Amino acid sequence: MLIVSLSLIASVFYVLATGHVLSRLFHKEGPSHKLTIILSTLAILTHMLVLVNSVFTTEGQDLSTVNVALLTCWVIVVSVTTVSLKFPATLLLPVVYGFAALLLTASLFVPHHIIMQSINVDIGLVVHISLSLLAYCVLIIATLYAIQFFFIDKRLKQKDLAIMHSHLPPLMQVERQLYQLLTVGTALLTLALLSGFTFLEGMFNKEFIHKTVLSIISWVIFSAVTFGHHQFGWRGKPIVFTIIGASGLVTLAYFGSRFIQEVVLVKF
Repeated sequence: MLIVSLSLIASVFYVLATGHVLSRLFHKEGPSHKLTIILSTLAILTHMLVLVNSVFTTEGQDLSTVNVALLTCWVIVVSVTTVSLKFPATLLLPVVYGFAALLLTASLFVPHHIIMQSINVDIGLVVHISLSLLAYCVLIIATLYAIQFFFIDKRLKQKDLAIMHSHLPPLMQVERQLYQLLTVGTALLTLALLSGFTFLEGMFNKEFIHKTVLSIISWVIFSAVTFGHHQFGWRGKPIVFTIIGASGLVTLAYFGSRFIQEVVLVKF
């Protein structure tokens, strides 16, 4: 009952933050920074309490796909909120807050209990998991920046006066931050794959091969886009869709099979 209450409270705060930002999306002064931070902070803290109570149970650690997704979502929300303190991120905030609210609500209806009595702390495994989580979060944030870039660029080309006088960030600033994030995320994904091949056995075993192959394909795409931008100036709509596609592949690699096994097939 505690987890249900906390999830609903966090969802409400996320929805309120989303509604506030969206209501002043094209306003010249933008949403109230103070109110946005208050609502998002309350949501983030309550979300963290949900994670603590969901993962650390009396029976052991519950590391189901849903809980891992909630943790990943929390990291992304914290990262984007922190970025918004220094750089305009008006378009990103309602996306991440809205998704967090949906995920928290959905988690109440999805069976997700995989209890581990004890966790063997292997340094190589910890390094690999940490790098993988960081890489995924950074690349997803880069994808959000790519979508934001595409949206602003399209509205500017349509000579939309509302966006020209809005609080949204300059297009060139968004593009610069996009490729900075993409470069960092690709580097982290490179290290994550290297750590996996170095410290883990059976990366190409039957139960892991799809994850390994999808991750490698994603890495090739991200690397090609990053190299192409820095060396040949690649940019624009095709690059945005390529980044979104690669993010979809890496999401399938990280969560696809576990979601099907745990949620669809209910194999706990």
